[in-house]
Order: sequence, then C-alpha cells, then structure tokens
Amino acid sequence: MNTPLQTALMQKAVMLCTLSSMVSSTVWLGMPLDPLPKALPKALTALVTPTAQAQQLDPQERQDFLADPLEDPRDPLLPVLAVERALSPLELSMLAADLESLQRQAEALLQTGMLQQAFDLLLREVRLRRLFGLDAELEAIERVAALAWQQQRPVTIQLLTLRTREIWNAAQTDLGVEPKAVLGGVDLGRPEDSPISGVPSADERALTTLAEIFITLRDIDSAVEVYQQLIVLAEDNNQAATAQQIALAELNLDWFKFAAAANVYLDLLAQARESGETDREILYLERLVYSYQQAESWPNALRSQTDLLDRYIATGEEEKLPGLLVAIAQNYQAVDQPNNAIRYYRSAYAAAQQLEQFSFSAKVLQELGQLYRTVDDLSEALISYNLLILVEQQAYNDYGLMNAYDNLGQIYRQQGELAEALKTFQQGLVFADRLDLRVDYFTEQIEAISQELSELDVPDEMKRN
Repeated sequence: MNTPLQTALMQKAVMLCTLSSMVSSTVWLGMPLDPLPKALPKALTALVTPTAQAQQLDPQERQDFLADPLEDPRDPLLPVLAVERALSPLELSMLAADLESLQRQAEALLQTGMLQQAFDLLLREVRLRRLFGLDAELEAIERVAALAWQQQRPVTIQLLTLRTREIWNAAQTDLGVEPKAVLGGVDLGRPEDSPISGVPSADERALTTLAEIFITLRDIDSAVEVYQQLIVLAEDNNQAATAQQIALAELNLDWFKFAAAANVYLDLLAQARESGETDREILYLERLVYSYQQAESWPNALRSQTDLLDRYIATGEEEKLPGLLVAIAQNYQAVDQPNNAIRYYRSAYAAAQQLEQFSFSAKVLQELGQLYRTVDDLSEALISYNLLILVEQQAYNDYGLMNAYDNLGQIYRQQGELAEALKTFQQGLVFADRLDLRVDYFTEQIEAISQELSELDVPDEMKRN
C-alpha cells in the first residue's frame, strides 16, 4: 500500500505528464507569426507624437530658438563683443551665474502661476546652455521638457523637440545614417551638435541620454530610432545589445506598439534559446505573451503560452501552472474552440487543487461551469458547480457558496427538476441571509418554484373546472 506521500507524488507525476502531452503537439517552434492588429486607437496617436502640430509654430519663434546663441537674436545676458570670438572663461562663469538666476526667476514665476513669463525665461536658459556644451544643453532640455508637460505647454514642447531632433540628426550624419525628413524638411543641425565621439562607451551613454530625452518629450518615434541605432552600434562592436533591445521592447509596450514589442522579444527569445539561457527564455516568453494579450492577438498568444507552459513544466515552476492554464483556456474561448478551453480549464483545476490553491480552484470552476452552460452541456455544468460548492466550503467562502447554489438552482429549474431547484435555492437563501445579500432574489425564486410545484400537484379534473 502506498503512503500518503507516495500517493501525492504519483498524482503529481500524472498531472505533469498529462500537461506535457497536452503541449507536445502544440509547442511553438519559433515559426513566423501572424501580423498583429493595430491596437492603438486613432485618438491616441496624436498624444504619441506631440510635434505633429509643430507646423503651427510661429516661424520666427522657431528660427530664433534654433539659432546659434552667439548670432542674432543675441540674448541681453551675453556680453557685447568687438570682434567675433568664443566667450572667455570669466565671461562663461558670469553667464553661468546669470543662468542660475534666470532659472530661479522662472521657478518663482511658476509658483505664482505666471506660466508664459516663466517658460519664456526657461527657453532663454535652454538656448544659452548650448554655450556650455551638449551635456549641459541636454540636461536643461530634459528638465524643462518635464515641466512643460506638467504645465501643458505645447509650444515649449515643440521647440525643445525640434532642437533635440537637430542634435539627433547631426548624430545620424556622423554615424553614416540618413536622417528622416520630418515636418516638411530635415533640420540637420551643425557638426558641433553631434554627441558622437567615436568612443563606443561614450557614444552609448550619449545616445541613451538622447533616447531618454525623446521619451520625456513624448517623441516616441524618435526614441525608437535612437534605440535601434544603439542596437546597431552594439552589434557593430561585437557587444550584446540585450539591454537596448529590452528598453526598446518595453518602450513599444508603454506606447501601445504591441506588434513592434513582440518582434523585439522574438529576437531576444531566439538569442536566449541559442545560448541555452532557460531563465531568459522564460522571461522573454512571458513578455511575448503579455504583448500578444495586450494586442488581443489570441492565436499568437496561444502559441507563446503553450511554449511557456512547456518551459514551466520542464523547470518545475508548478505554482505558475494554474494561472497560465486558465489564460490558455480563456484564449481558446476567444478563438471559439470550447473543447480545447474545457481541456485546459480541467487541467487548471487539477493543478490548483494539487497546490491547494482553493480560491483559484473556485475561479476555475466558476468559469468552467459558465462555459458548459454556454455550450449547453448542463450535466457537466452541474458537476462543475457541485465541485465548486466543495471548494468554497474548503475556502470558507459564504459569498461563493451563495452564488454556486444560485447557478445550480438555475440549471435544475432549466432542466425541469423543480424539487432539486427548490432545495438548492433554499440552501442559497441560508447564505444570502447570513450575508444580508440578494435575500429578495432567493425568496422570489423559492416562491415561484413552490407555486409551480403546487400547480403540478393539482388533479387534472380540478384544473378543467
């Protein structure tokens, strides 16, 4: 005779073998997937690309902000020079102090609600920071961009975006990439605008900063371009681009570009498999599933989920099985394959019970019972709800018991088993009274069924009279 421990281990082995056989015929082997639907509503696309309205800028305002600070229009804070030359260290030191004062004045104006005057000063500061080098200018752009979004200043955002694009276009020129035309033309910027130095580590830091600024500006298309270039640079230098690829994928997810995110995670997944990194393979599969779920691309999600299920089983991550099995069942429902959905719901129930996840077992049985009712398999629905009662008793869940008895009563009544329906609704009323919920509903059901039963008991002769 087997001991309780041996019996439990045997049950566990049977469950895992069953799950393994379920996924063996459907494991996705990395074949090309169907294209994802465009899930981003048109109403949101304008939010993703705030500079789409930049044509509305006053051309003179645009020209003045993008102009070299040492050229016209010359800011009053700059010294008047007899001949054209760079500012001296003393002049730069004095200008730095003036810019700190300018920043403090702008902050005071923001506090008093004088937004236009505050951002006029901040834009002057950003333009003059250019004289202290690209790092100082970019720090100012990101700081002011965050304030501009907070205070809803679209003109400021547009101007800062145009300047950042100038810098990015200059970087692309240095990298041998042709900048894309935007807003009716290309602001190439000057050679000195480029952050590219030819030192891989420095270039990576500079471009990463540029990508982060574009994200702050909500210029997501440009941020994606920068990350793509970072990936190319890493590959050209025979370095892993994993961090940049993950950043690109997550950026796409944040901005509802689910197909683009999935494509990046597919590449990362292939790399993890090639190098035999199981942990990373599981991580990328999880993010791939999330991408497809967000896109409501159920067939692609199912391919990834069944593959992930196989990985969980292989690595012994049993605690993750019930949730994944339910998700697979729900997706099979979404693609109108109820039989497959039922199979996975049953497996999810077995796995949850094995792990003593009683509240989750109840969730599974609720969904399974509803699915059986949808396909008009009432006998199986009765079994599911009767099991649900046992599980809810294990979890001491009176609310769940009340609802389970309600569903049972409805099915019995639908089948014409009025005596069973009456008894079941009476049991439900006990819990409704205890919870002080839906008491009137259960009372009405009991009265209606009692009336039907009393009419059935009346002799035919009396009915005719």
